[in-house]
Amino acid sequence: MRYTPKYGSRNTTVETWGLELAPKSSLTAGVNSVRGRERERFSLAGGEVVVYDCEDPADARWAVWLGPWHMAHGLFYTPEWESADIVDTFSRVTWQDTPEGMTAAGGGRFDVSMELYAISIAGIGTMTVEPKQAGINRIPKWRGYGAQSGELWRLPAPPSDQATPFLLVTETAIATLYPWDAPGSNRAGVSARAAAGAPETAADFLNKVKRVEWRA
Repeated sequence: MRYTPKYGSRNTTVETWGLELAPKSSLTAGVNSVRGRERERFSLAGGEVVVYDCEDPADARWAVWLGPWHMAHGLFYTPEWESADIVDTFSRVTWQDTPEGMTAAGGGRFDVSMELYAISIAGIGTMTVEPKQAGINRIPKWRGYGAQSGELWRLPAPPSDQATPFLLVTETAIATLYPWDAPGSNRAGVSARAAAGAPETAADFLNKVKRVEWRA
């Protein structure tokens, strides 16, 4: 999600703040991802802020605001990575955390918008959804496969060992699916299905999706 000043903004990087939202259960995975070492923690706005020194990227600090069920997090870089900078960033909007999800309200000062939504689908992979206009330059020029909810492409293979992603484009949204054997919500291990995480399984899943809309 991103928030920008309502008045006097020139839409520069300095005037735009962005944070990611995730379930609170993702904290350990986030710490492992940045290879973080806890630096400090303190209470803020009904939750708790934890700041980590990162090994990856080595020139950053990762800060997390933890609510009862969800968390907002982001990377901070020198010189604006001290506690006061982190508090200022998290305090610009009002967080409301509920079991169903977390929202942010900008009040009269900021416009708040969701930039990207990501979800892990058990046995299929990770799917991100964004507004169509935001990723329109990534839509291939050639005709894709006619799926139930839109047009489907298999993208070129990445240079790494990651599986080839798929792109589904609808009237209002772009969904990108990265195939891997994602575990279920109650499982930490690998799925028992032989085809779990396979590209064919991902393509079949996207072909069966009835509707993808961006309404944020």
